[in-house]
Amino acid sequence: MDKIFSFVIVYIVVYLFYLFFVILRKNKLIKIKNGSEALLLKRKFKLKLDRISDKHFANIIALINGFIIATTFVVIEFFNNYIIKIMVAFVVLTILILIIYLGFGKYLKKKEGK
Repeated sequence: MDKIFSFVIVYIVVYLFYLFFVILRKNKLIKIKNGSEALLLKRKFKLKLDRISDKHFANIIALINGFIIATTFVVIEFFNNYIIKIMVAFVVLTILILIIYLGFGKYLKKKEGK
């Protein structure tokens, strides 16, 4: 139960961070489609992100990143050694980023085709 509470708290903090520092700022919101997440999606799936509004795209990225960071945080809480925590965090982050962003890219590609 403690891990679920930690997951929810970290998820909310990360999402609020994105909300206040990216989504609600016009100059940062314009740059969201040139970020590393967008470049991964553009290169891998050859997507045209012009059809998606910047605010909607930023919200989805914030939700995804919140999930990735919160999940990684909860997973590393199972370990006591800091070196193992760092190694596990690196592996979990890499796997989650690849799986979730590639799934999101497939979803956008399917949506783009309609």
